[in-house]
Amino acid sequence: MKSGFRASMAWLHRWVGILFSAVMFFIFLTGTIGYFHYEIDRWMEPERPLAMQWSNEPSLDPDQKQYRIPSADGRVNMTQADLVQHGLNRLEELGVQDAVWWGVILPTARNGNLWIEWQPPRGADGQRQDRKAEYFSLENGSENWIQPRKTGGGKALYRLHWQLHYLPETAAYWLVGLCTLLMLVGLVSGVIIHRKIFRDFFTLRLFRHARSWLDFHNVTSVMALPFQLMIVYSGLVFFAVTFMQPIVTAHYGEDGERTFRNEAFPDTEAAPKAGKAAAMVPVVPLLEAAQKEAGEPINQLYVLYPGDQNARLSFYLHEASPSHYQGKPHKILYRASTGERIEGGDQLYGGAASVEKTLIALHEGLFADWGVRWLYIFSGLLGTLMIATGSLYWLKKRQLKNRFAYANVERFYAAVIAGLPIGIAAYFWANRLLSADWSGRMVWEMHSLFIIWGMTFVLAWLRPLTTLWREFFAFNAFAWGMIPIINALSTDRHLGISLAQGDWVLAGFDITAVVIAAGFGSLTLSKQRAQEELLSGGASLRSVGPT
Repeated sequence: MKSGFRASMAWLHRWVGILFSAVMFFIFLTGTIGYFHYEIDRWMEPERPLAMQWSNEPSLDPDQKQYRIPSADGRVNMTQADLVQHGLNRLEELGVQDAVWWGVILPTARNGNLWIEWQPPRGADGQRQDRKAEYFSLENGSENWIQPRKTGGGKALYRLHWQLHYLPETAAYWLVGLCTLLMLVGLVSGVIIHRKIFRDFFTLRLFRHARSWLDFHNVTSVMALPFQLMIVYSGLVFFAVTFMQPIVTAHYGEDGERTFRNEAFPDTEAAPKAGKAAAMVPVVPLLEAAQKEAGEPINQLYVLYPGDQNARLSFYLHEASPSHYQGKPHKILYRASTGERIEGGDQLYGGAASVEKTLIALHEGLFADWGVRWLYIFSGLLGTLMIATGSLYWLKKRQLKNRFAYANVERFYAAVIAGLPIGIAAYFWANRLLSADWSGRMVWEMHSLFIIWGMTFVLAWLRPLTTLWREFFAFNAFAWGMIPIINALSTDRHLGISLAQGDWVLAGFDITAVVIAAGFGSLTLSKQRAQEELLSGGASLRSVGPT
């Protein structure tokens, strides 16, 4: 009985560790993809216009800052003032004065477009409705406002790494939080046990079975170790209230979480809605004043309670660094009905809250320019490889003694490590292949990811283990290589158009898909050659054996 119990506990311990590494692989890969979620959003909404371009030296005068907008006759120049006014005019034309707020978002290097958005009031059942958005276009030769297809976009992929999609929110938070905590323990303990960490960093022994996987694990771990420690520790900050909910409840009661958050993270409160209609003063002069006060261009403005006497106009400033939460203004406020400057917009957080906000800003990387963002991507991929190589080292080391005893573990890892990218490629396929007018398309984009990924688990147990990795790599090469082709066949936003128009965000997505396909293609050929060499080696041994 004792041996049976111990054996069952050993089995449980082994599979808990295997599942933990799989969850962390999923979290790291989807979280890393999320650093380009704005760019993925643009690709997954092909109805949006091609990117606007602007001066490299933006003026603080809205009448001077120029944008070059793609049109039927080439490119048309419009000022920042023109675009803001076009956006506000469209919101008034739509008759959405009952909206909770309006927003006008100007083009940036990441989003590339002018768009408006608004939050409809709650429905009759009290449920909050989805925000609405339209994009400004001159591509047909006249002013046009476009509503793109409904899609989860890059944001849905980004949310996967902490929401896990199908799990209840609280359960997902606890699971991801505990895995993150264990990851932090693993990183710190890994540094401690590696007495020769720097020597191991420069050691890479290829074709040495389990030892090679350990070397890959060491190299990928050390190369981005500061990033891994930062991203895991800051990730835990997100779950601080979840983990310490009893403390909040003890001081604020069962329903006191909102009160706690308002006290911990105070911000300027807007005056309540007056219920009296009032016209909005011209916004462009206020934009110019706000930009001169801030000393930097402003790309977002929002109107709370539009058309109301107490409507508040907010100009949001760019997050230039992760420490911008430390006592610095993040928005400039005006009363929309009078143009009066309203005090507020400063971060009023205490020391602990400022530290938390800074860590979260570091985690999300929204402040990063192109160079730093690519560094985030590269470091995140190294973290993903660190988890994958560590798992495979654990597996290969045990297979040296008994390969068949861990066959199911290898099949599981093949479906996780090589199957998840296939599911992500299916997500992009679904965006193009599902009808743009279908009301359920956004939900089924994500269903497609998990259905195809789930099929790789079935396939992993149906195919021979000797060819499984090679086949999965080949599937990946095909799935990612077809993305630019499907894009070209289903939209007019293909690689030739985006390159010709200098829209590097759209072009970059297709090029990245081709690079990923090429990488998986090279892995397929490598596995094929290794298998052929193994077979030929076996044939040679048989030829010199006894007859």
